[in-house]
Amino acid sequence: MPMLPAQLDAVRDLLTSSRVLALALVVDESPVIGLLPFAVTPDSRGLIVHASRLARHTKGLQPGAAFDALLHEPMVEGVDALRVRRLTLRGEVLPLEPDTPVHTAARALYLMKFPEAEPVTTLGDFAFFLLRVQGGRLITDFGAAANVTEETLAALSAH
Repeated sequence: MPMLPAQLDAVRDLLTSSRVLALALVVDESPVIGLLPFAVTPDSRGLIVHASRLARHTKGLQPGAAFDALLHEPMVEGVDALRVRRLTLRGEVLPLEPDTPVHTAARALYLMKFPEAEPVTTLGDFAFFLLRVQGGRLITDFGAAANVTEETLAALSAH
């Protein structure tokens, strides 16, 4: 069942207004979580992250590795935590090879959102990764949820 327009707007808003995501991965058979800035690809099917190879969570950013990511609207005083809009996304990791057109495009997209990160993008221990989204779940209120599907992602890029 397709998302309602208000739900689609909520997904779009969370993807475009959020600056960081909580990224869950598996490293050495144990769960690991990191907090990373991200940019959304133009087709809304991917998230570009830039991570230090020195960070523990980066060891989980291997080709084809599964990930879960969480985005949420800011917490506001007086709002029940169960009513905070949030979006979980899941998919697979694709490391981006330096000096390729895909890497160059991903870096440019990331720097459009985070121009202050330009010096860090030149450091050798950092790398860009594409988190290819395969699905997820949108929670817009207590007891109000909808699945994020390939059709949802296609609808996002169509508008």
